[in-house]
Amino acid sequence: MSTDSLVHFSTVIREIDAPIGEVWGFVAGFGAEKAWYPGAKSVSLEGFGLGSIRKFSYVYPASKNKGKEYDFSEELTSYDSSKYSMTFRVRRPDYPDMIAFGTTALEPAGSRKTIFRWIAEGSAPPADYMQALKEDLDERFNTLITAIAKQLI
Repeated sequence: MSTDSLVHFSTVIREIDAPIGEVWGFVAGFGAEKAWYPGAKSVSLEGFGLGSIRKFSYVYPASKNKGKEYDFSEELTSYDSSKYSMTFRVRRPDYPDMIAFGTTALEPAGSRKTIFRWIAEGSAPPADYMQALKEDLDERFNTLITAIAKQLI
């Protein structure tokens, strides 16, 4: 599937009160998310660098899905440390036929602040899933960015 055929699911943009290098230290720790990722029961890593796969055992910590558990994985497909960005392919059992990618991208906002973008896109889900998927991703990305920001206070 070419990236031209991907559908945008969600983008959450937030400003964090921390220098970009400190934020990147958390984001670039591919496979080390259990320390800050709300709901991560376990995270393991296979490989290193491009092609490495992190596997999550996850339980929703809040929202209408609170307590619901599932496993998912993410494969690191690209990164650009000079642009503070990385992209990973997401495999979720609740959307088994979907091709999905997440991207985190950071920009400096002065010397002590960072603009954090968390983006999701992929193959088009059935129309009746799109709203629920967007709501789930918006809530999750906001929660994850907040969790990282709290670690940097």
